[in-house]
Parts: sequence; C-alpha cells; structure tokens
Amino acid sequence: MVIITNILEVEQHLDGITGVIFDLDDTLYSEKQYVRSGYKAVSKRLGNEIFADKLWEYFEKGKPAIDELLNEMNCKDKKAECLEAYRFQEPNICLYDGVREMLERLKQNYKLGLITDGRPEGQKAKIKALRLGKYFDEIIITDELGGIDFRKPNPRSFQILAERFKEEYNQMCYIGDNIHKDFIAPKELGMKVIYFKNVDGLYYVG
Repeated sequence: MVIITNILEVEQHLDGITGVIFDLDDTLYSEKQYVRSGYKAVSKRLGNEIFADKLWEYFEKGKPAIDELLNEMNCKDKKAECLEAYRFQEPNICLYDGVREMLERLKQNYKLGLITDGRPEGQKAKIKALRLGKYFDEIIITDELGGIDFRKPNPRSFQILAERFKEEYNQMCYIGDNIHKDFIAPKELGMKVIYFKNVDGLYYVG
C-alpha cells in the first residue's frame, strides 16, 4: 500500500497503471464542507441561520447534531423535515486545491473511475456541484447497485469497473481515505491501492 498525505501525489505512483479509480468523500473534496453546507440548509428550514453554528458544535463533539438541536428546541417532530433538508441540499462544496487540474491531466492518459458510497440523491448532488461528470469515464454510486449492502468493502463495484474498462486488476489503482473499508476489496482483487492519509478527513487515523 502506498501512503500519501496530499492527493496530488497520486500522479507519482501510477507506473504500469492504465485505470485509476477514486473515492469521492474526503478524497477529492472535504466532506466537512458538505456537513457544514447541510447544516446551513437545515438552519434555513428551521428559520434561523444561527442554528448552523450550533449544529457544527454538536458535530465537533461527536454528537448526533440534528437530534441534539431538536431536543434543545423541544421540536423532535421536525426531524424528518430537517433530514430532508440535509439530504436534498444543493451542496456548497469545492474540490481540494489542484484536484481539477490533476483530473484534467490524468484524463489524457488513463481511464478514470469514481466509486462512492452513500444515498444516491446526496452523492449525485455532490458530483453535480463539483462538476465531476466530465472527468470520469465511469461513476458508480454503490447504493444504486442494490442498496447499502453494495457499499465498500463489497467488491462488486470494483468488478464492474474492471469489466467496463476491459482492464486487468493489476493494471488498475484505487485511491481512498478510509483505512477501515476502502482497500479491502481492491487489494483482494489484485489492484494497486493508494491510501490518502487525509488529516482533514472524517476517518483520519493518526
């Protein structure tokens, strides 16, 4: 396993590779941005933008932020409404510095794939907000394969990309940030893996 601390280092580790597959959240952009954006959407739905700061405080303490806020407000009946606002937000997010240019360079020489876990509506909104569609030959949202059972470490999404790319596994590389689940399947299949040890990430392990 190759370990990098800056996503732009990927380009230094692709010798012998023809297909490059990226994770999305905390690999190409900061998922904390998405969380903050969602809290703003929830606050707007609740009619007071100051709630976004409260939600973020709860989040940083590792607490279920929306539940905590609604308990404090004695408005538990608004949970479904708040979750809808969060899940169907138009996210205010951006790629990490240099990622767009990196993808433009990689697209000239490699087949590019994206595999991401999560609710389809949220992941599609992220992909649209980040304008990623034009860079990737294939994008798989694992839940669309048949529900949460197809999320990593389920190997099916990686198998599908290899089939679509018509590439051998040992010619493919997967880049992700979650040491607990991202690399199990690609390693078992024989892919090269690059661990983006992202200090900004929600799943950072020191």
